Amino acid sequence: MALFRFMVIDEDGQRVGRFETDDLSWRTGDTFTLDEQMLQIVEILPEVSTMAAYNAVWVATPAIAEDEQAADAVWRVPDAVG
Repeated sequence: MALFRFMVIDEDGQRVGRFETDDLSWRTGDTFTLDEQMLQIVEILPEVSTMAAYNAVWVATPAIAEDEQAADAVWRVPDAVG
């Protein structure tokens, strides 16, 4: 069983951590848990280092749980034009 390693960074390029898995089918938009924090992949960058310790680099942001998204979905009525 192969183990794949992904470096996780935030949108500012700061390292967040390392995620290891035996599944290589991760895509942009997928969510995962790292250090008890749910994150969402916003971009996947190939690892280009000649001494690659990672299969790719994931740019990730904190994920919003589906129940939170539903709570945030509020119908808004535009102000009356008068």
